[in-house]
Amino acid sequence: MREDRIRWNRKYAERDWPAEPSEIVRRFHRLAESGLALDIGAGTGRNALFLAGRGFDVVAADIAEDGLRRVAGVHENVHPLCVDLDVYDIPEGRFQLIVNIMFLSRRLFPHIIHGLAPGGLLIFETVIDFPGSGGRRHSRDFRLDENELLRAFLPLHVLYYEETEKATDEGVARIAALVARKK
Repeated sequence: MREDRIRWNRKYAERDWPAEPSEIVRRFHRLAESGLALDIGAGTGRNALFLAGRGFDVVAADIAEDGLRRVAGVHENVHPLCVDLDVYDIPEGRFQLIVNIMFLSRRLFPHIIHGLAPGGLLIFETVIDFPGSGGRRHSRDFRLDENELLRAFLPLHVLYYEETEKATDEGVARIAALVARKK
C-alpha cells in the first residue's frame, strides 16, 4: 500500500493529467438517477467534478492524497476518500452510480455489484492491452482479458459493451467499456 501511494503521488506531481471527464462518463451518466456516486480510482477528480456539477454527491476514492488534493474543496458535492483500493470494501447498496475509469482491481468486481443500489448504474472502462507492446507495458494484474469485463458483470443488465482501440495518456490502447444497471 505505501509503495503504491508513493508511486501514484509521484506520478501526479510529475505530469499534467486530463481535466476533461472521460467520454464514456459524459455519454452515459444521464442514465443514472441523481444521488450518491462513487468514483473508484478517482485520481485528480476529473470525473468526480463532472458528476458533482450534474447533481451527484460523489465519493472520490483513490490511494494518492496528492491527486485528491487537486479536487478537495473545488466542489461541495465531491468528498475525497484516501483509501487503499486493494483492501477497501464498498458499502453495500449505497450508490446510484459507480464509475471506474482506467483502474483495475478484480477483487472489487463483486463489491461493485453489491455497492450499487437497486437500479444503480455502473460505468467501467479500462485497458485490455497496448497493441505492439506484446503485453510488456503492464502486467496482467493491470489489464483485462478479452470479454473479461463483460463476463464479470453479467449479473447486471448490460446496456453497452465495447472493446476497441483508443488513444490514452500512455499511447494507443485496446479498451473495454461497459455500462450496466443493477436489476
